[in-house]
Amino acid sequence: MSAASIRIVIAALGGEGGGVLGKWIADMADRNGYQTQTTSVPGVAQRTGATIYYLELFPRSAIAAAAPVLSMFPAPGDVDLVICSEIVEAGRMVQRGFVTPGRTTLISSTHRSYGIAEKQHWADGSADKLAIATVCEESAKRFIGFDMQATARAHDSVINAALFGAIAATQLLPFPREAFEQTVRDGKIAIESNLATFAAAFAQAEQHAASLAAGAVEQFVPETPPEPQRSANSEAGRALLARIEQLPEQARGLAWLGAQRLADYQDNRYAADYVSALERLPADAELVAESARYLALWMAFEDLPRVAQLKIRSSRFSRYREEVKAGAEQPLHMVEFLHPRVEEFCGLMPRRLGLWALSSTPMRKLLGLFAKPRHFRTNHLSGFLAFYLVAGLRRFRRGSLAFHEEQQHRQRWFDAVVELAGQDLAAARELARCGRFVKGYSDTRERGLRRVSLILDAHTTSARSAEQLVALRELAVADEDGAALRAAVAG
Repeated sequence: MSAASIRIVIAALGGEGGGVLGKWIADMADRNGYQTQTTSVPGVAQRTGATIYYLELFPRSAIAAAAPVLSMFPAPGDVDLVICSEIVEAGRMVQRGFVTPGRTTLISSTHRSYGIAEKQHWADGSADKLAIATVCEESAKRFIGFDMQATARAHDSVINAALFGAIAATQLLPFPREAFEQTVRDGKIAIESNLATFAAAFAQAEQHAASLAAGAVEQFVPETPPEPQRSANSEAGRALLARIEQLPEQARGLAWLGAQRLADYQDNRYAADYVSALERLPADAELVAESARYLALWMAFEDLPRVAQLKIRSSRFSRYREEVKAGAEQPLHMVEFLHPRVEEFCGLMPRRLGLWALSSTPMRKLLGLFAKPRHFRTNHLSGFLAFYLVAGLRRFRRGSLAFHEEQQHRQRWFDAVVELAGQDLAAARELARCGRFVKGYSDTRERGLRRVSLILDAHTTSARSAEQLVALRELAVADEDGAALRAAVAG
C-alpha cells in the first residue's frame, strides 16, 4: 500500500488558504479515482507556528477486499510532497524531517513573513533566507521555490492559488492540468483571479524546473530596497539635499530617507538638525550609514502626536481599503485601539509641568482616569477629530518633557560615537550600532534605553574596543530583562 499512496504535507499560515488548498487537492483526487484522508494540526498562533495539513491519497483501483488504513499524521522520511507558504516554514519542515533527498519534492514561496520572535528581537532577529533556501535545495529531491506571494498579489488573489499552480507544474500528482483548473472553478470563489494566479505560477514553476534541468542553480540573495530617489521640490528640501550629497556616497540614501522622515515627523528645521549631527562624523561610509539609520529612528520616537498623525493619513485609509478589497462605494469602518499610559500624558506636557505631574500622586490618579484602553472610529467625525487634535500637538513637541528626555538620552549616545570616532573608528561603528536597541514605545522603549545606557556606562568607565562592544551588544540581547548585560557591566 505504501508504494501506491501519495503523502502530502501543507504548512500554511493563518489567512493564506491552507485549508482551501488541502480541500482542492482532496476534491480533485476524489473525482479522479483516489480515496483521500485529510487532517490538520493548528499552530499555537498565526506566527508562532503554521497549521500543518496532512493528506494521504490512495487509488481506489488498488483497493482489494479491505479498505486501506490511511495515516492521520505525517511521519519523518515518509512524505512525497511538502508545500509551504513561506520560506521559513519550509526550513521548519526540513528540520522536522519531513523533507528527504531521496523522496520529497518541496514547493515553497521564497518571500518572508516575519515571525513574532524575529520582530521582538532587540537587534536583527530575522532568519537568514539565503541559508534556509540553500538547505532546502540540499535536503529535497526537488525544490521549486519562487516568490508566490508576489505572483498572487499581481493577480489580486491569495497564495494558495499560486501554490496550486506550482503543484500542477511538478506533475507529481497523477492528474492533468485541466483537473486542477476545474477544481478551482468548482470552488466558485474568485474564479478568474485564482485561475490567472494558477496559470502564472504554473509557468514560473515550469521555468524554474527547466532551468534546473539545464544545470542552472538558482541563487537566492537577500532582498535589498532600491536606492531612494533624491529630489526635492522646496527650497528647504533642496538645501538639505545639497548637504546630504556631501556625505559619503554609501550613506546618502539612508541620510535622505532619514531627513524626509524627520521633516514629516516635525519640520524641516528638525531634519536640518539631523543632517548637522551627521556632518559631525568623519567621512567613513559605514559609520555615517549606521549613524544615519539609528539616529533618524531615535529622533522620530513614537509619542502620542506621532501615533495620531500616522493613523489618520489618507494613504493609510487607501491601503486598508485595498487590503480588504472594499469598493469605492462601500463604507469602510476603522476602529483604532489605544491604551496610553500616565507617563505618555505627562510626556506631552511642558518639561517642568510634566515632571511635577509625574511626582504628584493626586495628579497621577487624575490622569489615570484617562489612561485606559479606548476605541476610536476614525471613519467618524468625532474619532477623526480627536486624532487630528492630538496630531496637532506636535507643534509644541520641542518643549515637552518626552522630547527633552529623549534628546538627553540620544545626545549622550551620539556624542560618545563622535568622540570615539576620533580615537577608534572600528569601535565607533559598533557603538553606533547600539542605537538599534531603541525601538517601539512604552516598556519596550524603556528597556532599550536602559541597555544603551548600560553600554555607555561601561564604555565611560573603561574605554572598550570594537570586539568588547560587540560582546556587550550580544549580552544585551541574551535575555529579556538585560540581566546578563548588567552582570557584565557590574563585574
